[in-house]
Amino acid sequence: MNNMYFSEEGIFFQELQNFFSSTGRELLIFSPYIKTEVLEKLIKKCPSKISIITTWKLRDIQMGISDIELYTYCRKNGIFLYLHPRIHLKAFVNDYSQCVFGSANISRNGFALVADHNYELDAKVENLDIDTVIYFKKILNESTLVNEEIYQKYLDAIKDLQPLPELEEPDISSIPQKSEFLISALPMSYDVKELFEIYSNNFEHQSQEKRECAIHDIVLYNIPANLEYSKFRKLLKERFLTSKFIQKLLEFVSIEDRYFGEVKEWIQRNCEDVPIPSRRDLTGNIQVLYKWIADLSDGEYKVDQPRHSERLYLVKQ
Repeated sequence: MNNMYFSEEGIFFQELQNFFSSTGRELLIFSPYIKTEVLEKLIKKCPSKISIITTWKLRDIQMGISDIELYTYCRKNGIFLYLHPRIHLKAFVNDYSQCVFGSANISRNGFALVADHNYELDAKVENLDIDTVIYFKKILNESTLVNEEIYQKYLDAIKDLQPLPELEEPDISSIPQKSEFLISALPMSYDVKELFEIYSNNFEHQSQEKRECAIHDIVLYNIPANLEYSKFRKLLKERFLTSKFIQKLLEFVSIEDRYFGEVKEWIQRNCEDVPIPSRRDLTGNIQVLYKWIADLSDGEYKVDQPRHSERLYLVKQ
């Protein structure tokens, strides 16, 4: 069973809610950054005693990364709130027997509740061993329970902070991406129909090499899961033929017919890999490219072998 949760799929939030609702006696939440509105939704079905261990840094509170009013919510709902200055782990511990841990903080970005969310990865572990239980209990034992005096001390400190300067991240969107002309930006699966079969079978295949090539191509062209063949082919065709590497290659082919060795030379001259691959190493890449271009161009380009070498050419109208 795969107990990995990907926030980009939008399922982690629901899985964690289910995990919390199944808690028996005690739930421990370790998270350095907590947004109260997200926490409230997460634990609304949790029937057990809850203890939260977090860290409050003044700048984080000022920037809105951490909520100082988390204390008010916890006090109102009978939740124990603790501070630990060295908390960086994100873990949710159910009765000291199960644990979900990973990279996601309790925030809208962390749990993919907004469109431009963070990429996060979390995993569930059953049957915690004694060393892990002691580790969690040690952190809890070192933590400070927040009371009214501590809460007020933070409120007073926040009032004395200087306003943060306005910052604007540098815009790098207009800078050309060299990765578009790497060999890894070219397809690897030899046959499009076989690629679809491996994709449709959840990447199960007796050939490890073909499986890895299929994964590479699906990720490269950002193909979503569970498409039927006509939609799969249409999307793959669009993204393959509009990629910059392929467009530039087709411009080269459209000028005049190109034989295998010419395309090898062109690929070698235009790719930005370091070190530049040898022509012998490029043989498999060119074979795949010829196959994909002839297949996905739907007859606009064809491959034949009028002499000893294969030729790729644009069909004249």
